[in-house]
Amino acid sequence: MSALTPNQFSRRTYVLFTIMVAAALFIAGRLGYWQLMRHEDLDKLSEVLRQRTITEYAKRGDILTADGILLATDIFSYEVAAHPTLIKNPKEQAQLLAPILNLPEAELVAQLSSGKETVMLTLNASTRAGEELTALRNAGKIGAIDFVAKPNRRYPGGSLAAHIIGFTSQSRIGAYGLEQYYDEILRGRDGKIRAESDALGDEILPFDLPQGSWATDGSTLVLTLNSALQNIAERELANGLQEFGAQTGQIIILEPSTGKILALASYPAPDLNAFATTDLSRFNDPAVSLPYEPGSVFKVVTLSAGLDSGKLTPNIILNDPGSVVIGGRRFYNSDRKGYGDVSLTTAMEKSLNVIAAKIALATGPKTFYQYLHDFGFGSLTNVDLAGEIPGTVKNPGDGIWYESDLGTNSFGQGIATTPLQMANALAAVANGGNLMRPYIVDRIIHPDGSVEPRSPRVIRRVLKPETSKIVTDILAHSIGVESTNKANLPGYKIAGKTGTAQIPIPGGYDPKWTIASFGGFFPADNPQYVILVKIDRPTKSPWGSQVASPIFAAVAKEISQLTGLPPDDIRTTAQQ
Repeated sequence: MSALTPNQFSRRTYVLFTIMVAAALFIAGRLGYWQLMRHEDLDKLSEVLRQRTITEYAKRGDILTADGILLATDIFSYEVAAHPTLIKNPKEQAQLLAPILNLPEAELVAQLSSGKETVMLTLNASTRAGEELTALRNAGKIGAIDFVAKPNRRYPGGSLAAHIIGFTSQSRIGAYGLEQYYDEILRGRDGKIRAESDALGDEILPFDLPQGSWATDGSTLVLTLNSALQNIAERELANGLQEFGAQTGQIIILEPSTGKILALASYPAPDLNAFATTDLSRFNDPAVSLPYEPGSVFKVVTLSAGLDSGKLTPNIILNDPGSVVIGGRRFYNSDRKGYGDVSLTTAMEKSLNVIAAKIALATGPKTFYQYLHDFGFGSLTNVDLAGEIPGTVKNPGDGIWYESDLGTNSFGQGIATTPLQMANALAAVANGGNLMRPYIVDRIIHPDGSVEPRSPRVIRRVLKPETSKIVTDILAHSIGVESTNKANLPGYKIAGKTGTAQIPIPGGYDPKWTIASFGGFFPADNPQYVILVKIDRPTKSPWGSQVASPIFAAVAKEISQLTGLPPDDIRTTAQQ
C-alpha cells in the first residue's frame, strides 16, 4: 500500500473532523432538547426511580368484653414488593428471598429481572419473614425491596357473639354489628410515607415528613357484654333449640337500671373468621333486624297502659265470657274457654286474650297507642348495633288501622317488634318506669390513651313508679301460681309473662308453627336482670310456657350461681 500524499491526508482529516463535529452537535442538540424541552419529563422519571410512596397501615381497634376477653383484633402480615428497574443482581437477591418468602427461586429471578417498575412478590409474609427482611436490609444484602406490615382482622372467639361483632371485609371496611356501626372509630387512618432510595435502591428514611403522614391506629371498644353471661346465653339457647326441635332463636339479657346489654345470643351463629365463604344473610342479627309478632308477652304492655292511665285499678274484677267483639271481629281465648269474673293476676296467669282486649278497649285507642309508642314500639331503640329496624305499629287514622286491630294488638298479634324492643319494654317495667336506651359499648379507649365512657340514658318516663311496682307484683304472683309454667327459680321470686304467637303468612296465620317466648326479670323486688327467650317454630310443643320458660329458668339459675346473687330470703334478711 502506497503512502498517503499530503493532499489525501488533509482530505481524510477534514472528513473525520467534520463527522466528529456533527456528532458533537447532535449530542449537544439532544442534550439541549432533553434539558430545555423535556426537563419536566426527566424530573418525573428521576422521581420514579429514586422516590417511593409507602403505605403505613393503621391497626384497627380491638373489641373486648367487659371482663377483658378479646373478641376482635388485628394480626399483622407483610406485603413484599420489588422494584426490578433498580435491582442490579436479581439472581443473588432471589437466592436470599426464596427461603424467607417460601417462593421458588426461579420464579423470583423472573420477577426481579422483569424490568417492571414494581412487582408484588407476596401479600402475606409472616412477621418472622419481616424480621429477616429487616436484618438483610440493615446488612446491605438486599435493595429495592419494600415490605410493609399489613393488618388482618381475626376473631379469637370464632362464632362467640358473632352477630354483635360483625366482621371486616378484605378491603378493611366494617360490615354488620359493631364493626359496621363503629367502623370510623375502629378503622383509624392509614399513613403515607414518601421515601427516597439511593443508587442501590435502598431506602433513605423519609426525606419530606411534612408531605407524608404517619398512621393513626383505631380506637378500642370495651363492651357492656360479659363473656360468661354471653356463653351461658349461647349454650342454653343451643341446648333449648335441640331439646325442643327448633332451628333458630334468641336470648337477650339486659341490666334494667342502665340499659346495658349483658348478653345477646342468636342461633345459628356464623364463624366470623370464615365470612368470605359464608352466606352474608347469616350475619344479620335477628335480635335487632328481624321483626316478629310477640304474642302474649305483650300483655305486660297492655296491662301497664291500663293501670298507668287510670282506666284500671289493681283490684278490679273483669268478666270473661269466653269472647269479645271489637270492630266487628270476635276474639277468643287460646283455649276457647270463658273464665267468668277474674282478677288481673288470674288474667295474666291464664293469659286471657279476652281480658287483654277488654283492657285495651277500656284504655281507649288514643291512649293505648300512645303508651305503645312511649314504650318504644314502632321506633328505633338507637342501640349501637348496625342493621336495627323500627318494627311496625299501626295507628288510628293512618288509613291502615281498623278498630279490630285494638283487640289483636292487645295480646301481641298484628304488631311487629324486635326482640330487643320487647326486652327493653320489659326493662322499663322492671326499673320503675323509665325507658332506657339499650347500649353495648361501655367505653372507647382512644390511641392517645384517653377514655370516652358511655353512660346510661333515659329516653323517657313511661310509667309511674307505683304502676311499675303493681305490674311487677301481678306478674310475680301470676307466675307463682301458674301450674304449667316452668320458669320458676327456687329461692327467687321472678316476674314475667309467656308468649305463644302465631306466625303471619300471606292471607292469615300459619296453622302449624308458633313463636314460643318468655320475658321476665328477677329478683322481682329489686330487678337485676331482664331475660327474653324467643324460640322459633318449636316442634315438641307450641307453647311458650313449655318451651321458652324452662330455658329462662336455666339461664336465670346459672346467672345467680355465677354472680353469687343471694336468694331472696337471705338478701331481704340482710337488708333488715
